[in-house]
Amino acid sequence: MAIPSNGFEVIFTQKLGELEKQVKVKQFVTDELESFENRAEIAAEIKENLGVTISFRSQQADAQFFMDGLESLPEPRLHVDPVEGEVYISPSEEPVTLYDHSQNYYPLIPDLYHIVVVWNGQRYYSWIRVLPKQLEEEQWHTMKQEVEDELEGLAKDLLLKKTGLNTKMEGLSQSLLEQFYVINYHFSAVMAAISDLYRKANSQITKEYAFVLKEKSRMIDEKTIRHAVMHPEKRHSVMTPISAVTFDLPENRLVKKIIASISKSLTGFIDSVDVMAQGLNHPHVAENEGMLNEFEKLSGVAGKMRGAIQWIKTAPWYERVGVYQTTSIPHVMNSDPRYRALYQLYRELNKEQGQVGIHHSYSVLWKRSDKLYEIWGYIQFIRCLMGEELGFVPESGWIYSQEVNLKISELPPDTEIVFKKDNLRLHLVYEAKLPKQSRLTTMKKPLYTRGTHTCPDGRLDVYKDERFIGTIIFDFKYRPRNAIWDENFILSNKQNEVMRQLVSYSDNIHSPYLFGGEENPLIGRISPVQEVWAIYPNRFGQSRSYDYPDYKVSLIEVTPGQEQRHLTERIKAAIEKLVRTSQTILEILDNR
Repeated sequence: MAIPSNGFEVIFTQKLGELEKQVKVKQFVTDELESFENRAEIAAEIKENLGVTISFRSQQADAQFFMDGLESLPEPRLHVDPVEGEVYISPSEEPVTLYDHSQNYYPLIPDLYHIVVVWNGQRYYSWIRVLPKQLEEEQWHTMKQEVEDELEGLAKDLLLKKTGLNTKMEGLSQSLLEQFYVINYHFSAVMAAISDLYRKANSQITKEYAFVLKEKSRMIDEKTIRHAVMHPEKRHSVMTPISAVTFDLPENRLVKKIIASISKSLTGFIDSVDVMAQGLNHPHVAENEGMLNEFEKLSGVAGKMRGAIQWIKTAPWYERVGVYQTTSIPHVMNSDPRYRALYQLYRELNKEQGQVGIHHSYSVLWKRSDKLYEIWGYIQFIRCLMGEELGFVPESGWIYSQEVNLKISELPPDTEIVFKKDNLRLHLVYEAKLPKQSRLTTMKKPLYTRGTHTCPDGRLDVYKDERFIGTIIFDFKYRPRNAIWDENFILSNKQNEVMRQLVSYSDNIHSPYLFGGEENPLIGRISPVQEVWAIYPNRFGQSRSYDYPDYKVSLIEVTPGQEQRHLTERIKAAIEKLVRTSQTILEILDNR
């Protein structure tokens, strides 16, 4: 259903430099389920990472505009609905800023955002689609999915390795462990849904019948008359229709089934862990103490979750709901976010597809694209180093130094993973700020800078026989190649800021520990930086590199959805070159 003429209008305005583009939301429907079913067709489209404002105009001052994400805006003209508690915009000739890169705004990430307009007592539904700027939409979702999958896999493998939990251990199956992972991952979303359903589960008004005195009867229908004819002896009372509220709906019946399924899975996990803990509870076996403590923690967590989830059984409507016996799924399980949260968990429990291992601080779904690309890129380096071609083994750092945990914590600045292979040791460092003075360096943190750019996104410090032999600097650039490096700017001496950053990393980074920290004037003049890489995505074609040897700078395409063999080959070649370059110098130093 289209919006009424002259009723209201919603216009997104995007800014690119001095240019402006208006995108009007033209298609609205009055049925929310229909809006979900046809969201791909009715959505208007804008681009991510471009300045954008929203104009909401209406002749009715009490009209309201709701949209996913408004609650995060630092915008003084937002209002809060006193009933729903949701943030909305009132009609105005002044546009509201959704994103401005020069101010304290968070860019809308690629996704579909639900729009609701309340006008003249009616709710109108539509969508706005935010498209990725540097990737195809499918590539962006591949990147997000790969980050989630990889982190989940790392967490699961690490937990199994550190606790010794595996299919060979009697009492705890891989299936139960995966089910526990799934429940733990969805727990906060499920509890939010349960809390809301406890207070206001779906209900319907139904017609029931009750016997009342004839003089007090206000309503009759065919069933009332038929009963009176068949029972003339009951002339003083009549069977009267009355309205009643029922909660015995298919979606609530399915909720009961889901709650029972979750509780059963948690009970099975707790019982299995307790059995295993009893088997380890021998005071003379000291090495079992750590594992026993972890089992007790896992059992305690599962017990608390089971108790919290079963709380909904105390809801006034819960016992008035029957048993779910059909195989069809009510559409509400997909259209209502509360029921959808429970149904999604139920489906994944049945599939036994673990989706845990990611700390809530990642919030991968809501990562801005440039930060998501950084996390994804760092994971690609881990994959390449651990892959069959290079064969390095992680020893410590980030998750490899954590105690047994169900979640991989956030990837914070200064994260470092140490890899080993034969006589080589690599430090893969993420967002570590370089000091400005050599006295602040150490053998484990061997670099300082004389330049103004002090925090590359990543670097790979290489050690051979415990001597630091050099580093590879890399920065993730979620932008097109011509916005990273332009040789015409070199000729005109008008480098952009990104070019100055990369050149600064190439020219201004030094180390007093290069080749073991030998006090030699020649060594002091050698740069520890062998190469500086700008890593960026290219949505078209196969990955390739662009090298600028005069500046030790390379632009390397690394794109989600593509095989990353090209990156593996570049890392391998760079490490081998560092080893070759250092070998002659180290031989001279060792034979002086």
